[in-house]
Amino acid sequence: MSIKPIDLQTLFVKLDEVGKEQSIAKDQAALQQSQAARAQVAKELEEDRRVGESTEESEAQAVKDEDEGQSGSQRRGRKSQDDEQAENAPQKEVVTDPQVGKHIDISG
Repeated sequence: MSIKPIDLQTLFVKLDEVGKEQSIAKDQAALQQSQAARAQVAKELEEDRRVGESTEESEAQAVKDEDEGQSGSQRRGRKSQDDEQAENAPQKEVVTDPQVGKHIDISG
């Protein structure tokens, strides 16, 4: 099967379209990667703008749920253990100077 001049004319007209398609196919991987990167950046910015849940609230809820699961005598026993530990803890001794704030040194 040979190529005739009329076929060449058709091929030369379509050559520009074929070049564009090959260029797009070659650059498609880079385009997809850049679009994925833009989507990731947009997602991170959205997460930065959003206010997160406080960890204090979740900890308080966990303690509340734990207390609800225990019976009254268990709670009392736990509280008395906590009180005993607080009483057995060494008290910090605070030492103050009785002369502080009474005399003014103007000798300089």
